[in-house]
Amino acid sequence: MKSEYERAYYSGIIAERRAKTKLRQHTPGCRFQAYDLLREAMDWFEKAEPLSPPGYDDAVLRWNTCARIIERNKLVAREEEERIEFPLE
Repeated sequence: MKSEYERAYYSGIIAERRAKTKLRQHTPGCRFQAYDLLREAMDWFEKAEPLSPPGYDDAVLRWNTCARIIERNKLVAREEEERIEFPLE
């Protein structure tokens, strides 16, 4: 890829597509994985936005799409698992 913008933008596209695939799988944990991938995509789009050519709003539009997918599917982050410490004895 030629520019930092393209690297960030297309990394976001890849993460977004992986998230959509996860949502179609209907396997244990797929909704959490989809959420994580959509958040990753949104991070990439945030990095791409200030690097975009003038008048080129694709990164913002893709970010909004990810936010709508999260909202429409009621996706949430996986809760932090409590750490269990086992005694050595």
